[in-house]
Amino acid sequence: MKYLLTVTLALITFTATAQKKLIKSLDTITTTEQAEKFLETKKSRKNKILIFNEEKHQSKLANALLTTSVGSTKVVKGEFDTTVYKVIEKDNQRHYRLSYVYLDGNKLDAETIVKYKNEILQSYEDGIRFDDLAKKYSMDKNALRGGDSGWLKEGNLPIEVETEAFNLEHKVGQIYTVRIPEPQAYFVILKTHRIKKIKEIKVLKVID
Repeated sequence: MKYLLTVTLALITFTATAQKKLIKSLDTITTTEQAEKFLETKKSRKNKILIFNEEKHQSKLANALLTTSVGSTKVVKGEFDTTVYKVIEKDNQRHYRLSYVYLDGNKLDAETIVKYKNEILQSYEDGIRFDDLAKKYSMDKNALRGGDSGWLKEGNLPIEVETEAFNLEHKVGQIYTVRIPEPQAYFVILKTHRIKKIKEIKVLKVID
């Protein structure tokens, strides 16, 4: 019994020492580039850089990390290992959200595209739900969720689409079209939300 207690105490001491050593090694990491270099020395796929967004991530862990300052660490002890999360970046960027129908001009001829666009616009005016129209017409992978883009920041969709997404003249509930000559892309877009600044963080996750 005494031997078992001694071993247990030794393991606890070793774990605590290793944990302190890991956290100390993370103290010097202040940028994404440094975090990426650090991960190169840690071969486990479980170690990675995560991105948490206050709109997309509502877990207790995400909420806790989103409310801490850059450079803060959070230690989560599991049954067999310990995970350390370090916040390395935090910002508030403009995000947009809309629903759209995408028509691929490389697979449809011009006459069919015009026909579909007119049908969509008329159907929406007649009271057909836009998500039903997206499921029926859109050639994008998000068609099954009614064409909803989710909250996106600049750089996620073609610049022609984003220029109009950030155009304050478009009102929520307004429908409009965007044509991109190359690569022959056509969009019928419904503005569903106002522009919004959303908090987002980058977190280095390391399992010890």
